[in-house]
Amino acid sequence: MLQAYTGPMQPDVRVDASGTYCPVPILEIAKAVRRLAPGTLVELVATDPGVQSDLPAWCEATGHALLGLERRGAAWVAWVRKADGGA
Repeated sequence: MLQAYTGPMQPDVRVDASGTYCPVPILEIAKAVRRLAPGTLVELVATDPGVQSDLPAWCEATGHALLGLERRGAAWVAWVRKADGGA
């Protein structure tokens, strides 16, 4: 579920999954999030259009907050806030 966020998107960590396809972008952000503290803001860059549906579903399943998802040229850029105690 996309949550409203009005502050500037200054990610703590950037995951670049450009040039990869499902399921790699989700596997890459999942791997990064596992190592991070709750509340960390992660930016995901992906060129796979499947991220439009895969990332919201992953966030819903894991409890992480999807703060934004937008298209920038050929890429999709998303911001995810790690949940408290989330996987």
